[in-house]
Amino acid sequence: MRRISTLFAGLASALGLAAGLAVVGSAPASAIDPTKGYAGICTGADSLSGVTVVIDFNDLDGNGGTAAPTITRCSPNASPGTQRTGIKALQDAGIAVAGTAQWGLGFVCRLENRPSSTETIPRTSNPTYKEACAFTPPAEAYWSYWHANGSGSTWTYSSYGALNRNVVPGGFEGWSFSLNKTASTNPAPDVTPTNPAVGASNPTVSLSVDDLDRKINLGQSTTLTWTSTNATAVTAFAVSPTTGGGTWTGALANPGGTQSITPTAKGTYTYTVKATGTGGSVYSTATLTVQ
Repeated sequence: MRRISTLFAGLASALGLAAGLAVVGSAPASAIDPTKGYAGICTGADSLSGVTVVIDFNDLDGNGGTAAPTITRCSPNASPGTQRTGIKALQDAGIAVAGTAQWGLGFVCRLENRPSSTETIPRTSNPTYKEACAFTPPAEAYWSYWHANGSGSTWTYSSYGALNRNVVPGGFEGWSFSLNKTASTNPAPDVTPTNPAVGASNPTVSLSVDDLDRKINLGQSTTLTWTSTNATAVTAFAVSPTTGGGTWTGALANPGGTQSITPTAKGTYTYTVKATGTGGSVYSTATLTVQ
């Protein structure tokens, strides 16, 4: 199914997008996989290749008598230089993540088994609500998605889901449970997203395909969206294969923008964007399948 991710701006766009349907299961409490990632901010060899994942339970902390302290965990990149989505970063950090029966991981429903299927979530409109993870979580009770590039101290609320957005190496991925809040009062994770290894002048760039499953049919168009920081120039660097993927070349708007892409042949295409600044050049890729 094709669905433009900009339709999810606000609530739904922040609910971790991923392709495919998955069986929703209940993970046990404290389900962090100890063989993946490690506690704390990424350090050492991982400081500029990994990403720090923060899970802030907010109003779920202590709900129903279940304590839920904030999790800060490094998500190393096993293949530094390759792109990872926000969902992949969660999994590489060892965080248990579950989606909905309708969308699979297209919408993140539980992190570390919270909210569980048995706990009561006191929504304003439904004080006895329990999250079954059958459909899209309600606007009154959902996991909001945030990010930061590591060079500052503030979070940015993501206008794209966690599959449609590639993480920034050295940066932070944040998840915060929002209960009875609005788009303007959703709480950011209560951890300062600063990585001492990231230079304040280093450029960052991220590229996304604006479709729920990053698949379209031949003859359809989609949109590529990019954002950058500390860049003096942003360029549509390459598309692979070089033919059939549509026009992707030349200078792009800085610090960000969108461009429509109309592929001319079936296949899987990888688009690369380049950002250059005083701290060097960085790249980001996004993949689209044309059926």
